[in-house]
Formats: sequence, structure tokens, C-alpha cells
Amino acid sequence: MNRTLPTAAAAVAIAALSLAACKKSELMAPPPKPPPASSRDANAAMAKSSPQDAATATSPTDQVAEAPPSPQAPMLAMAYRLGLAVPAAQVRPLMESHQEACERAGTDQCQVMAASADAEHGDRATASLTLRATPAWVRLFRDRAEADAKDLGGKIEVSGAEGDDLSTQIADTDAAQQARAAERARLTELMRRHTRSLEDTLQVEQEITRVQGEMDQASSELAAWQNRIVMQTVTISYESTAMAAPEGDAAPLASAARSFLGNVFEVLAGLLTLASFLLPFALVGAPIAWLVARRRKPAPETPAPAE
Repeated sequence: MNRTLPTAAAAVAIAALSLAACKKSELMAPPPKPPPASSRDANAAMAKSSPQDAATATSPTDQVAEAPPSPQAPMLAMAYRLGLAVPAAQVRPLMESHQEACERAGTDQCQVMAASADAEHGDRATASLTLRATPAWVRLFRDRAEADAKDLGGKIEVSGAEGDDLSTQIADTDAAQQARAAERARLTELMRRHTRSLEDTLQVEQEITRVQGEMDQASSELAAWQNRIVMQTVTISYESTAMAAPEGDAAPLASAARSFLGNVFEVLAGLLTLASFLLPFALVGAPIAWLVARRRKPAPETPAPAE
């Protein structure tokens, strides 16, 4: 027992020295660095936030999923109107130059739908042109047409546009086409598996033919609507400056003075037309009236002979 005491005392002494060395190393170690400011702000914000705020916080993925869908661009079939007033001698050449410009662009860019020009009567002349073209070509043509009219000493009488929104029709027709395609597939599968008699087969084939006909008709309508969107309509009317409506406070007086001779000639033309209708009756009725009047005229009395 006397031998174990020194050993135990030595073990206690070694443990005390080790504990003192550890405390000394902790005291001599440098102090820990403070966290970055951003981390402190974030930790403070997280500490101040309530549990309800933390529960309502959403991830970026959730925010993107809850965002409202962006509106789709409308499918517009545009139709433009353009009225040009130029000197009478330039009405027909201007219309023909615009028609040639459309034909030179090619049918994939511009198509001539209608063209007409009336004969010139003095200072009165009119013409019209209807085109179907791509939106890019239409923008360039409108600028050119207005510049041509001003270069010829004319002006722009009418300039307007109308748009027909075909988005609803196209969307509804597409949905109907999908439903018809599903019905056709169902009928085809029915005919292949479940028809056992010739009568059943013919009946299913008739239904398939009906559905296919509806799909073909809807496809034609879709193609026509899409063509109206891709190819816009432009209607140009040409008239001489003498026919253009005057402007300003004296416009009614100028319009009346301009149409004075025309009104006089119209009245004279009406009287001449009336005379042409009455002349045949006069040529036939005058001799008849003369004969009737002659027969009714009493014969002259002959004087009695004197006795």
C-alpha cells in the first residue's frame, strides 16, 4: 500500500500540469474574428422576423409559378383605306404605277385583287385599286403612295385602318379540330375492333366521313383566317383634284360654283331626254288631231239664191 501512494500522487500531478497547459494555450490564442456585416444583418433580420413571416416566405420557383400568364398578342386582320386626290391627267397613270409596283414585288409579297379606272371627262377622273400584301410591304407602300400624291401636286383625302380580331375564332376552331380528331380516332378504333356486321361497319364509316368533312371545312376556314392575318388588305381610291371636297369657310360657295355648269347641263340633259320621249307621240298625234279637228269643222253655209 505504501508503494501505490507515490504512483497516485504522480498521476494527479501530471493531470494538473496538463490542465494548466490547456488553460494557458486558450489564453494565448487570438480572439475569434467577428462575422461579416452581411451575415450579421441577415441573422438579425432572421431573428426579428416572426414565425408567421417565415411561414409565408416562398421560394423564387414558387413566385414564378404563381405569376399571372402574360397576355397573348391579338391576331388582327388589318384593312387599310387610302384616298388620293391628284390632277385629272395623273389619276390613271398613278393607279397603274401602283399596280405595277405590286406585281413586281411578287405574289408572295403583294397580290392585285381589283383595279379599275373611269374615262376622263374634262377635269373629272376616278380610279380604284385593291391590294393584299404583307405588313412590311404595306408600310412601305403607304409611305410611297402619300409621297407620290404630294409630288404630283395632290393631297391625301382619306387615310384610315380597321382591324378584325380573329383570336377567338381561331382558338375555338383549333379546340374543335382537336375534339374532332379524337372522335375520328375513336371511331376508327371502334370499326377495327368491335364491328362484326357489314351494317355496323357502314354506319361507322359514315360517321368517320362526316367528322372528316367537318375537319376539312374547319381547316379551310383556319387557312382563310390566317391568310387574312398574314396578307393585309389595302384599298386605294384616286380622284381628280377638281372632284375633291374644298376646305375652309368658303367651301360651300366654292363647291356650288364648281358644280354650277354641271347642274345647268344636267337640267338641260333632263329636258332633252323628256323631249325625246314626247317627240314620237307628237309626230303621231299631231296628224290625227288635225284630221279630227277638220271633220268636226262645220261646212260653210251657201247663200240662198235671190228670187
